[in-house]
Amino acid sequence: LYYCITNNYLYLSIDKDHANDTHSIWDMSNTSSASNQYAIQLSPGGCLDQNLAKDNITLPNVLLIGVQKSGTTSLAMWLKQVGGVCMSEVQPGEPSFYEKEAHYFSHGHSVENHIYDLDHAQIYARRFAHCCTEQNTALSNVLALDATPYTVLFPKRVRSTFDSVDLTGELAKRVKLIIILREPISRELSAYNHYAFNCREYLQYGRKYVDEHNYTHFRSCSAKVWNSEMKRMKNFSEFIDDITLKNARFIPEPDPLVGSSRNMNSCLYADFLREWFSIFDREQILVLSQEELVRDEGSFLNRVHSFLGLSSSIENFSLHHTNSKDDGHKVEAILCSDEEKLDQVFDPLNEDLYRLLEEYPGPPMEQRPFQKFVKPNCTVEND
Repeated sequence: LYYCITNNYLYLSIDKDHANDTHSIWDMSNTSSASNQYAIQLSPGGCLDQNLAKDNITLPNVLLIGVQKSGTTSLAMWLKQVGGVCMSEVQPGEPSFYEKEAHYFSHGHSVENHIYDLDHAQIYARRFAHCCTEQNTALSNVLALDATPYTVLFPKRVRSTFDSVDLTGELAKRVKLIIILREPISRELSAYNHYAFNCREYLQYGRKYVDEHNYTHFRSCSAKVWNSEMKRMKNFSEFIDDITLKNARFIPEPDPLVGSSRNMNSCLYADFLREWFSIFDREQILVLSQEELVRDEGSFLNRVHSFLGLSSSIENFSLHHTNSKDDGHKVEAILCSDEEKLDQVFDPLNEDLYRLLEEYPGPPMEQRPFQKFVKPNCTVEND
């Protein structure tokens, strides 16, 4: 398989003589508007298929559902800047990252006070109303993205929301779902560094930092990486004992119309995917590898391009990597004793994931077989 460019549009060809050609990658300089990125398409569904929904409300038609610390921000920014994808409208008083992630489906993540019915769906849809203007209201090629990584925990909330505005289920059948999976131990270490950085920022700058960066950062600090008894930051070994291992158990998702919470580790990939596969058609779900994103951006982005039906030049583009916070205290390698402890939990879960993806293959552009995770290097503890 190889890709070629004709008149700035991407085509897929099969040629044995070119099977080993290096993939080209996108050119970020081509950042024209969405109307120049897509071919004109008219559909009875209209912009964001609003003609299928009650009161013509506009739900996003692309959900980047997770997982956290796997490259979701980098991909979301590429989709916005290169793909011309529309994103959530930030509301007054909200932090700027709500443009990328609206946190609707993860609302009430640990609080039992939010249900997913038509009334709440209408509030959520207002964030994407600006994506449909008078000029494009009849077009079916508009893409609107919510890239909240915690959405992976809540497939029932997603389905309930879409079905609340379209009882036929047709709207839910049209949404595109993307998930990026990362080697679990590396993801846990990245999450720890993320929480620890935010906590140190709070300790240094105090209330001003909380007000400017959203209070949830301090809540994460106090709950995940701050040892309240010792009045100090937890190390990574303490983090995995207190947070990772305690949450490494499957809890079925509660009824989305009841509003119960669900707290569990995001690395239980096979368990989550089984839920998504049972609620949405497998062809709607693109499973990606964070390791491929790091190793071969071109192939990774080509999969996304094909799945979403984008048309764009792909020359000399380098994905902009985000969330590279480092204040000199970042943990680069874990202890081998900690890795062994985590292996006992994640090794069987990873094998379960590989079997599941082999048994339930996804859309044709998805990587097959899914490449097994490569574990990070560890360091031996000093005596």
